[in-house]
Amino acid sequence: MKKLNILFDAYVLAECDHQGSSRSGIFFTALNILKEFSKNDYVEISVYCSNKKFSYKLTRTLDKYFPNNKFKNIYLETLTSIELIHSKLTCAYKEKKSLITKLKLLVISGIKKHMPAKKIDYNKATKNIDVYFSPVYKIPKEIKEIEHIKKFTLLHDIIPILYPQYFPEDKDKYWFYNFIKEINNNDYYFTNSINTMKDFIKYCPLIDTKKIFPVPLACSEQFTPQKENIKSVLKKYSLPLDKKYVFSLCTLEPRKNLIRAVKCFIEFINKNDINDMVFILGGGHWSGFLEKMEQEIPNFDKYKNKILKAGYIADEDLAPLYSGAEWFVYTSEYEGFGLPPLEAMSCGCPVITSNNSSLPEVVGDAGIMIDFDSEKQHIQAYEQYYFNKTIRDNCAQKGLQRSKQFSWKKCSDQIIKIMQSVL
Repeated sequence: MKKLNILFDAYVLAECDHQGSSRSGIFFTALNILKEFSKNDYVEISVYCSNKKFSYKLTRTLDKYFPNNKFKNIYLETLTSIELIHSKLTCAYKEKKSLITKLKLLVISGIKKHMPAKKIDYNKATKNIDVYFSPVYKIPKEIKEIEHIKKFTLLHDIIPILYPQYFPEDKDKYWFYNFIKEINNNDYYFTNSINTMKDFIKYCPLIDTKKIFPVPLACSEQFTPQKENIKSVLKKYSLPLDKKYVFSLCTLEPRKNLIRAVKCFIEFINKNDINDMVFILGGGHWSGFLEKMEQEIPNFDKYKNKILKAGYIADEDLAPLYSGAEWFVYTSEYEGFGLPPLEAMSCGCPVITSNNSSLPEVVGDAGIMIDFDSEKQHIQAYEQYYFNKTIRDNCAQKGLQRSKQFSWKKCSDQIIKIMQSVL
């Protein structure tokens, strides 16, 4: 079989490779697909950074995750030596705002400004490329103009269109609104769920329905039951060892519905006179979130020892935290896919999720699914898990089994198979 030559837009890997709240499911999706592509004997990978300012940082990011990195970097190979030095210094200054680095950057910027720009022949640089794959962003203009390359983009969700109130009013300031304008009937698209595919077909009529394919995602292989490490991880984040806990992991934005989940937890422990349980919040904190929670939950100060903020949790600590939880709560208003419930199920943790959008495709009958806006159903779900160990254990086992249906190998194999069929 002829090797498939893929040009992979790895900008998101350079952009989000740091510990913090901006490191999201999109980052891990791109990273894991690239990992699986690189293992396939019938695939040849070249990488590209659609944001040129990050082109050198991309090389260092790839070296970190791929120690034997032999990817051909299309953009870096077209840089002059001065442009390459400028790219290196820009990355260095962004990471550590050193005065010496700034002075060097000013000198190189001055030299670069007076040098003739090097014209890049992208047709020549990509002559052996069959397909261009973007795991999130729009196809850049210089690639779009190359006729011999088939273009594929992975679509994650259409949330900014469905819930514009959660996004900037000035649409030019948010990448998605510019991205959506580029969707057309010539290119090919993957979606992370059937629900997301239906959304894009509905709201982007230019999409050719024969050129869009649902490909379920997966979670990292690190997510397995890890009971033995629970206590050490709880200690690391100053969380109590003598309490049962409910766990939630998400960016703390309104769509995640976390205030309602917390409010219902407080009502649940009050109603049932429960003193042996806390609610642990994991994830980056949006400014103003805690103040809003205090405003919306009556007498919140009284329950501060019951609602514990773990903040950002390191990758290696997530599986133990999932494994030790009595259950995991993820009752979002809407999701494109929903990786955290899949991670929880993979660790043998019972889940409570919303019954909307793509979540039923992920959870199936392996958890308790409720209306996101029903406080009554939240409390009932908490009571089911707390008072009925049989239900809890049954959902934990079902979740473990269902999680085995999802793998990054299966995801990437599907993508490659579709690319080959298009060619």
